[in-house]
Amino acid sequence: MARTAPLFTALLILWATCALAAMGPQRVANTVHNFSTSSGWFYQSDNEDEVCIFCHTPHGGSLDGPLWNRQLPGALEFTHYTTATLDTVAGGANRPLSDESLLCMSCHDGAMAVNHVLRPSSRTGEQPTMMGGQTHVEIVWLGFALGGRIGGAFENGWLTEETRNLTDDHPISFSYDAVRTAYQSAGRGNQLHSAAEAAVAGVRFYGAGNRVECGSCHDPHVNYDSTIPRDDPTADERYRPFLITPNTGSALCLACHNK
Repeated sequence: MARTAPLFTALLILWATCALAAMGPQRVANTVHNFSTSSGWFYQSDNEDEVCIFCHTPHGGSLDGPLWNRQLPGALEFTHYTTATLDTVAGGANRPLSDESLLCMSCHDGAMAVNHVLRPSSRTGEQPTMMGGQTHVEIVWLGFALGGRIGGAFENGWLTEETRNLTDDHPISFSYDAVRTAYQSAGRGNQLHSAAEAAVAGVRFYGAGNRVECGSCHDPHVNYDSTIPRDDPTADERYRPFLITPNTGSALCLACHNK
C-alpha cells in the first residue's frame, strides 16, 4: 500500500491537471448563450429570467442530453465535409449526426426557434417571448449576433438559405479511432495522435470509438468575451469562440493533427 499510494496520488494529480486544461472560464450568464431578461446582448427574452431554461430543465426534460429542454432536429439531412477516408469509415457526407451534436443543432440548424422549449418555467407557464413579444423568432437573429451560422448561407446578416451544409466546417459524428486506424493501414499513422494524447491536450471524445462531435472542441458555457456586453475580468479571450481549450499557436488543432 505504501508503494501504491504515491502512484495513485500522482495519477490523481495528472487526471486533475488534464481535466483543468480543458476547462475554460465558466459563466454562461455573461455569454451570447444567455437569452434571459438579464442578457446584455440585444437578443433577449421579454418574460423569462432563467438563464439555463433555454437548454436545460430539472424536471420533465428529454433524455437526449443532460436535463435537456429542447427538441432535437427531426429527420433532417446534414451534409458533412468529407474525404475518401471518411467516406469509407464514417458513412460519407450524409451520415446522421450523433445526439451530442444534434443538441447544438437544436438551435444552430437554422430552422428551430431558440425560444421554443419542452418545459417552460413554472413561474411563467408559457414559452419565452423574445424582443418585443415575438414567440417563435428564428435563429437568424442569433446568427446575426454571432456574425454567421453553422450551415446555410447569410447575406447582410440575414439567413438566406437553410442548407444545413457543414461542408465548410470540421467533420463531426465520426469515430476518431476508426479514422486513425485507416490512416495507419494506409501508411499515414503518424498524421494523427492517439485519442488518449489528444484528450490530455484538451480534446473531448464521446462514446465507443472516441467520436468527434461539436463538444470535442467547443463548450457553450465558456465565458470568453471580456468587453461585450459588460466589462468582465473573469473572461478569457483565448477561449474564443466557445473553445474547450485555447487554440494559441493552433494548439487545439495540433492536439489531434500531427503536422
